[in-house]
Amino acid sequence: MTAPTARGSEHETLGIARLGYGFDLAAYVLIVYQLTMFVIHLDNHPAIGLSTAAWCILLVTTVAAQTMRWRFGERVPVWAFYAVLATWALVVVLDVIGSWGTGPAAPTAAVAVGAALLLLVTLHGSRDILIAAVVLGVVLAVTLVIRGESDSYALGPAIVMLALAVAPPVLGVKLVRSMRVIVQLELDRAQVQSTVDAPRFAVGMLASEELARLDLDAERLLDGVATGRAPLPLDPKTASAAASLATELRLHLIEGRRETWLYHAVSESTFLGPVVTVTDPAGLAGLLSPQQRDGLLSAVWLLISDPVRQGQSQAQSLQLTISRSDRSTPNEPRARISIPITISATGVPRSRVDPAAWQAIRRVGRYAESSTGSALRIKIDCVVDNPADQ
Repeated sequence: MTAPTARGSEHETLGIARLGYGFDLAAYVLIVYQLTMFVIHLDNHPAIGLSTAAWCILLVTTVAAQTMRWRFGERVPVWAFYAVLATWALVVVLDVIGSWGTGPAAPTAAVAVGAALLLLVTLHGSRDILIAAVVLGVVLAVTLVIRGESDSYALGPAIVMLALAVAPPVLGVKLVRSMRVIVQLELDRAQVQSTVDAPRFAVGMLASEELARLDLDAERLLDGVATGRAPLPLDPKTASAAASLATELRLHLIEGRRETWLYHAVSESTFLGPVVTVTDPAGLAGLLSPQQRDGLLSAVWLLISDPVRQGQSQAQSLQLTISRSDRSTPNEPRARISIPITISATGVPRSRVDPAAWQAIRRVGRYAESSTGSALRIKIDCVVDNPADQ
């Protein structure tokens, strides 16, 4: 089953703005450090005018980029982004030429461009930032090699210079990607968690929106008949529309009698939908108590979402099977029934399962687990109240 995407771009940037403040501080510290190194070795630059021009252009464009960010927020125009990158490319060229030669003089404004890229990490696609960082690193590496700074004595400072230029934007992109994944996971989980208290059979959130639309169309049709705008007998076009409304309403009514809360929790989830398959022909998941539902849903989330957070590329899937059992527990004050639940997960090694997942499974019932490589199988004996006694 597939899950529809119901995320706006504003949800994807929750928390990213505050992360950008930290990037700004780190970028300014690194830029000031490189500017200080430029001033210290001011007399050693063969073409001081070009390096000074590079620094002036860099500082002006940095201020302009920060101003645009304050004005446009996350909606900085694409043309402005590429204009800033083109200007910083000019800075790199001027600084490399201005510091060319032997001696202690080294590119400083060019290295500071890598730090300045941090200012753009939260405003544009990560791929362009990574490409710019890689190109900058290649240009500086080639420059240092041609200048003869690849010998053993200059190797250490050269590596530090390259790290200061390339590492900040690369790490910034990695942090932003991780933050977005975490935020999307939590938003998605908060949405599907609302199904825990839903009735045994009910329509989902997306179906509820569709029913609201159908209800509005039906009200308009009936109002037209009542006020005389749609005279009886109805014309063929209006009658066809009424028949379509009735058919759709009947279909939703039938679906609402066979789709449990678990079906909607999985099908409406962006992350669970593509990898989790639910097999529950009798709709027994609806008999679980809210505590058991929460435990089962939390266990599925912990089995699937943790590898997603860690960025594992191995294909993952989870089969959730709920079958019927005739066994009862006569020792209970009221007759109860046992529901066997089987969780079969692939791509989820036993050693990587979060301990909280086992605690969540205990809330569902007693369990037994077995694993083979990256395949994990969990059998849960879930005891619920007999619906005949309710």
